[in-house]
Amino acid sequence: MILLWIIRVGNTMGGNTNIAIIGCGWTGLRHAIAYRLCGANVSWAVDVDKRRATAIARSQPDTHVVQDARVVLEDPAVDAVSICLPSALHAEMAILAAQAGKHILCEEPIATTLEDADAMVAAADENSVTLMIGANARFNPLYPNMTELLQEGVIGEPALVRLNRETHLLGSQHTDPESESLFDEGVMMSRGVQDIDIMQMVVGEINSIHASRAPQRIHRAYTDDTSIATLGFAGGAVGTLMESCASGRLETVDGKELHTFRVNGELGSLYSPDPRSLQLFSFRDDYLVNGRPMRKDIHVPEADTFLLEVMHLLKCIQTGQEPTTSGR
Repeated sequence: MILLWIIRVGNTMGGNTNIAIIGCGWTGLRHAIAYRLCGANVSWAVDVDKRRATAIARSQPDTHVVQDARVVLEDPAVDAVSICLPSALHAEMAILAAQAGKHILCEEPIATTLEDADAMVAAADENSVTLMIGANARFNPLYPNMTELLQEGVIGEPALVRLNRETHLLGSQHTDPESESLFDEGVMMSRGVQDIDIMQMVVGEINSIHASRAPQRIHRAYTDDTSIATLGFAGGAVGTLMESCASGRLETVDGKELHTFRVNGELGSLYSPDPRSLQLFSFRDDYLVNGRPMRKDIHVPEADTFLLEVMHLLKCIQTGQEPTTSGR
């Protein structure tokens, strides 16, 4: 029911907004679907692989297919672009889009160097356009729920934070057999940045981080296929992050992504076995049952995070407000 309400509300937001999808892989397709649910017009699909762009255009006859993004940026009717390219190409495309006066939703990470990120922000400022980063995990209701529980002190002060994400490149639902650009910068850059953002959003500011990569096992991956990081939080907690697209397990080889998140505190723990579930275990008096601690399963409402992300972008374009996930 909640998802249906989101779709109904979203469908009134797009108006006559014209969108170009630049990069038409798995993520670009999700953006296109979300825009259409919001009533926006996906007027252009851009990809060097014409077959992928055509796949997005197939469900909307008015979508034009092109391989050169400059054609799109020269179209005065285009209001905004979604940049779903390999990370190393984000800065160049975003700067060109800003200079053309287009609002921007750019997939994370914003760029691969701080200098490129600064240049993107400067271009957006100079041309008065929205620069939003596609951190769609921030629109998952699970993580605000965890943040609120931590702030209420249900497990006391966080002490240990652990987040693991495991997939297998050969079985991943996100992997296009023709192109594995999801992993163009390695798992820590392509996936780890999202999970570090989640950890920081839920637990608080991170003030130290150290990462190491495992020996390469999947040689088709461009850089690291498995890496770990240790993190120090400003509040005193420590954390570990494990990212792998070479996790040889039955579930991952069959295409499942395993994504778990646990926060342990002095009074118990919060555990998410997947991004749609949350379990609470607390020694706090008001959570005891007959004097004993019990596990409490917390319902997390269904949400299309790409749809919520696109709705937020369209609202920011219409109102001029700064996005929650601003690149600035």
